Order: sequence, then C-alpha cells, then structure tokens
Amino acid sequence: MHVIGVQLDIAWEDKPRNHTHLRELLAAHQIPAGSLVVVPEMFDTGFSMNLEATAQADTRESEAVLRELAMTYRCAVMGGVAAEVHDGKSKNQAVVFAPDGSELARYQKLQPFSHSGEHRYYPPGQRIVTFSWQGVTIAPLICYDLRFPEWFRMATQQGAEMFIVIACWPAKRSKHWVRLLQARAIENLACVIGVNRCGEEPGLIFDGRSAAFDHLGRPLFEAAASEQVFCVDFDITSMRNWRAHFPALRDMRCQFTMLPPTHDDSPAMVSRGTKQP
Repeated sequence: MHVIGVQLDIAWEDKPRNHTHLRELLAAHQIPAGSLVVVPEMFDTGFSMNLEATAQADTRESEAVLRELAMTYRCAVMGGVAAEVHDGKSKNQAVVFAPDGSELARYQKLQPFSHSGEHRYYPPGQRIVTFSWQGVTIAPLICYDLRFPEWFRMATQQGAEMFIVIACWPAKRSKHWVRLLQARAIENLACVIGVNRCGEEPGLIFDGRSAAFDHLGRPLFEAAASEQVFCVDFDITSMRNWRAHFPALRDMRCQFTMLPPTHDDSPAMVSRGTKQP
C-alpha cells in the first residue's frame, strides 16, 4: 500500500495560493498511479474560525482541486476542507476522491477542538467513516480526534485496517502527536499515518512531524519541520497475519455503539461489555 503525504506550509486564509501551491508540489514529484495521496486538515486556508475565508462556495472549489489531482495522477486523493455554510455553521471534513473523480468518502470531524472554540463554527460529526482503497479498509480522522482512542477502536470494530489522521497540530504539542499516532497503531494492530501541516499562522507555529507507524508501532517515517512530499509503503499482508496470530482484537470485551444525537447535536456513545461464559 503506497501512501504519499504532503506536509504543506499552508498560506493563511488564501485558497487560490494554496490550490496553486499544492498543484506545483505534486507536479515536482513522481506520483505512482494507484497511490493514496493525503494533504492536511483545511489544506486550503489553515485552521481558521473565519467561515468567510474557510467555507467553500456552492461550487466546492477546494474539493474540485482534490478531484482534479485524483484524475490527473490516477490516484485516490484525501484532503481536509470546510463545507458550505448552513445556518451560520460549516463542517470540518475529510473528503476522498477516486481516479475517476467519484467520491470515495466524506468524513466530518467527530471531536471539534473546544479549546479554540471550533465547536461553535464546525459542529461535530456523528459517525465513523471507512472506505476501501487497493483492497484496504481505511478510516479517516482529523486532528483532535487523535486524543480519543474510543473512535479508533470503534473503527477497528467496523473493519478498519489503516488510519489516516490529517491535522493542523501545533509545534508546542507535537510530541503528543507522534506518540499518540504510535499508540493508536499498537492498540489497534493497524497501520497509521498522520499528515500534518508546517509553517506558521497567526499565533501558532507548526513543526510538521508527519509520521507513519506499522501495526506493531514501529516507526516507518517521521518528517522534520520543512515542507515536503513523502512516501510510505505499508505491508498490509504482515498486518493481517499479525492480527490473525495475536489475539488482542479478538479478546476485546467492549463493543462501542453510537447513540442518536443529543439535543446539542453532539455525538454520543455507549460502551457495552460482552457477557462472560
């Protein structure tokens, strides 16, 4: 499984510049057909609460760029965007397009970053999403989701073999970013890749550290702070063999089930213990 990550230095609230820059970065590299190309959360503006800058128009201009790249390179392409505005709010989403331009998946961030007030502008999603690429079941997640292992476990119970986390994760907490990515790989016997941004935005510095781990938690790649396009190959066969051999997933005693949305539109979840014989 060949994954190409783009650790992008995002220009603050400047969609045309970011669209052009992403095209130029990929054009400067060999992108093998059939790869999965991943760009960060809100790749077109940075992590802004300014909906006038971040939310897409009805034409979904940033999604059009991702679709165009998927068709150009004959790859699947995943990136983070903000949806159109409805009732004064948008949605922080990850979208995935196939080489024929069709939509493979659309995921809405389950855990808005309340510390920044994200939930007031981008309400939480309600469900885990998976999609299949090259025969692998993949779950996309976004940034702050990484701190909530229950969502990863739920996705694993739904068949996820690989997790892709896109982010605008700041340098001051980047040690957490790397270690949590590794933990999610170990816990779920899964392949994990995190694609972060680099550069600066008002009040924050981003040191990248996009990283990948195999199903044993072994590091496959970790980026420095500079903008870059990187490639990671995951051994899916070894991951599946390990899952068949090592009983950690079979020995789980909790099953997580989504409940209907609450009155504040927040996702709810219950943990159900399995009965013992």
